[in-house]
Amino acid sequence: MSKRNALETVLYYKEMESTKPSSSILREVKWQYADMAKGGDGGLLGFPDDKTTCRSYNYPGYPDNFFQEVCALMGWSW
Repeated sequence: MSKRNALETVLYYKEMESTKPSSSILREVKWQYADMAKGGDGGLLGFPDDKTTCRSYNYPGYPDNFFQEVCALMGWSW
């Protein structure tokens, strides 16, 4: 995955909100981003090794402030 900036990420999720407002994926992403904005790992992904987290797999090297900015721009509490 190439590294996205906060604005690209917000535009992606805004599009998802407008086309699939009740998406379970969007609800999960909202929770994951809020968790990662507070320094968390976004939870386990359920891989067989049972130790792979959302952050380590999907967002290696992304700082907390990336998730904080996305949450702020999306209007998500964190």
